[in-house]
Amino acid sequence: MAQILLVEDDTAASGLIQQYMGALYGEHQLAICSTAAAALNWLNEHPVDLFILDIQLPDYRGTELGKQIRAMPRYRFTPILFTTELAGEELGAYREIKCYDFLVKPFTQEQFTNAVSAALDMGRQMRKTVPVLRIEQKQFLFEYGLEQILYIESFGKKAVIHSMSQGKELNDQISGYSLVRLLEMAGPGNLVQCHKSFLINPIYITKIDKSSKTLWLKHCKDTIPIGEKYQHNLKERTT
Repeated sequence: MAQILLVEDDTAASGLIQQYMGALYGEHQLAICSTAAAALNWLNEHPVDLFILDIQLPDYRGTELGKQIRAMPRYRFTPILFTTELAGEELGAYREIKCYDFLVKPFTQEQFTNAVSAALDMGRQMRKTVPVLRIEQKQFLFEYGLEQILYIESFGKKAVIHSMSQGKELNDQISGYSLVRLLEMAGPGNLVQCHKSFLINPIYITKIDKSSKTLWLKHCKDTIPIGEKYQHNLKERTT
């Protein structure tokens, strides 16, 4: 079952899309927000498999919302469908936001169902290629799916990888890797350095306290310090 977030301020349009969702046999859950601000609050608390964004929103344009969504590491590749009454709008969306498709209003149930089904299929294929961090330790090779990693803490020439597996937190000590090297190996945007001794997985951030220079991660009891030198790395995340 996929979680779909519809951002649409026109109640007639959102009602029609709810009706069209019936053609997908109730397989998926649909959440509806009428503003971009409400959508950002909602998606910070819930996972989303597909975004359907109206380009004309009351607080700001759906394309701007799409840019903010793409700036979040966990949603860099999540499919986005735009709905619009202006057929020329989709060209900018393709170039700047890499949306999957667009629907020009008024669209039919068949057009909607085909676009949503294709976008969800593409999203499932993207999730199959989960990035992996490979760590060599003497004769052993350890692999971590990057979505498993909560944070990495450095202790001189050693580091501890804190990860989640089957609902349990694991703490594995490794040696021979600097945080700079681990950051490079993880790939752009997958891990963020927030302190000279800490890399964190940004998808697990639940709160940032700028006054105390600390942050909280989902599944973690302890807070993580924020170094002044690294505050700019967290500028996309606000409390």
